[in-house]
Amino acid sequence: MSSASSVDNTAPLPETDSFRTTSLAESMLLLAMLTVFQRGIGFVRGVLFCRWLPAEQLGLWDLVFGFLMLAGPLVVLGIPGSFGRYVEHYRQKGQLRTFLYRTTIATVVLSAVGCSALWLFHEQAAVVLFKDRSLASIIPVVALTLTAVIGFNYFVELFIAMRQMRMVSALQFVNSVLFAVVGLGLLLWYEASAESVIISYGVACSVTVAMGVWVLIRDWQTLPLGNEVPAQSEFWRKLLPFAAWLWAINLLSNLFEVVDRYMIVHFSGLSPEQSITLVGDYHSSRVVPWLMVAVANLFGGILLPHLSADWESGNRDKVGRQINLLLKMASMVMMAGAIVIGMTAPFLFEYVFEGKYSGGLQVLPWTLTYCVWYSLSGCAMLYFCCAEKTHAGAIVFGIGLAANVALNAILLPMWGLTGAVVATALANAIAISLALILSKRHGMQVQLATLLLAAAPLLLGLGWMPAIALWIVLAWQATTANWLFDEEEKQQLLDGIGVLTKRFR
Repeated sequence: MSSASSVDNTAPLPETDSFRTTSLAESMLLLAMLTVFQRGIGFVRGVLFCRWLPAEQLGLWDLVFGFLMLAGPLVVLGIPGSFGRYVEHYRQKGQLRTFLYRTTIATVVLSAVGCSALWLFHEQAAVVLFKDRSLASIIPVVALTLTAVIGFNYFVELFIAMRQMRMVSALQFVNSVLFAVVGLGLLLWYEASAESVIISYGVACSVTVAMGVWVLIRDWQTLPLGNEVPAQSEFWRKLLPFAAWLWAINLLSNLFEVVDRYMIVHFSGLSPEQSITLVGDYHSSRVVPWLMVAVANLFGGILLPHLSADWESGNRDKVGRQINLLLKMASMVMMAGAIVIGMTAPFLFEYVFEGKYSGGLQVLPWTLTYCVWYSLSGCAMLYFCCAEKTHAGAIVFGIGLAANVALNAILLPMWGLTGAVVATALANAIAISLALILSKRHGMQVQLATLLLAAAPLLLGLGWMPAIALWIVLAWQATTANWLFDEEEKQQLLDGIGVLTKRFR
């Protein structure tokens, strides 16, 4: 029996006071507030890291952070990532406590095994990550930080899935503030090195893990408890295929996101110190654009439980329309943001970064281009999650990863850092195109306007004037005609703005 039919025959349990879910409108309001505060703090933190760290140490931190984002879901086999899809399913069946108990035990055991292995094989890890065995002493610090990162990701995924955006906001905000305060403090009074930044990130994640544990223990008894407990074999037979494909997606997507920097380290033909310095230049070009990716990922995480609820209720056409609307709005908003970033970047690089990263400024247009496409790919993946076709996401990122490696192998030796970034942008274009093709194949009606707006970010890499001209035309058409956004979509956007406006009053 399908999960949809199972839920349709089960009446939803009443929500408890402790675990009262947050509506979509309120979630978006909290997201806006979170974005203003957290991303503002993150921007200041990132700018000061660029300003105070030598380029080599900045590149080292970039490589470590990329590894943490890659290894976090990898070590735990993607199990916490399945929360957005299955928490609501098991809550409605009265089996949420069993679901959380089993997935928590599995996550703890897997993270202990993975992080211990990293610690034991620290010399080999240093060669893989940095092509430099002399940096092996930093790996135990990375292993401890990875443990905290896994815990932090677990609670963020859990509370998003339970639609408790107040708690998600608190965790994200505390994490961001602590990372900034502890990190900048260590850089000023301990050592201006990547190790100081790694330690501060581990401390921030550890504190927020303690917060999540306290809330979960406090409210454990209020979780719904049904009369039936699923058998272990039935439970894992349902969960693991989805989690395994999600694990594959996380592995491939995170490799897709970091492979260009590791190609620079291992295949640029430069010494380890020179290549890591080049990665530092690359990092500087991503400080501001990556904020857009982070916001898009947060939007996706918030929307998935709501889209999943619509899918479980049989409103599958509605899910497709919502994802089309999300893709179109994301492209318009992020293109506008990218243009503003590009036009103000010379001041940032010359005065704030003290002219240390001219290579980063040079590749910024293509960095912005691929950041927009990468975000759109993540938005398109929501359909695969709802349809339980996560293997399609693995295909998208697998082909995108292969294209990224092949294009980097060709363009990196020819054009250096510019070649690496252009290769990544082209690979992202392939990924978003394939995601839309597969979405259509699995039942989603992909609108022509969605295809047009998904292609529009190409002009960011070709120059600011063509990008501005195109965006003005698109904005004009969006407001005066109905072929980009139809009347229903416009009304939906106006209703959402109205709800948020009322809540701000």
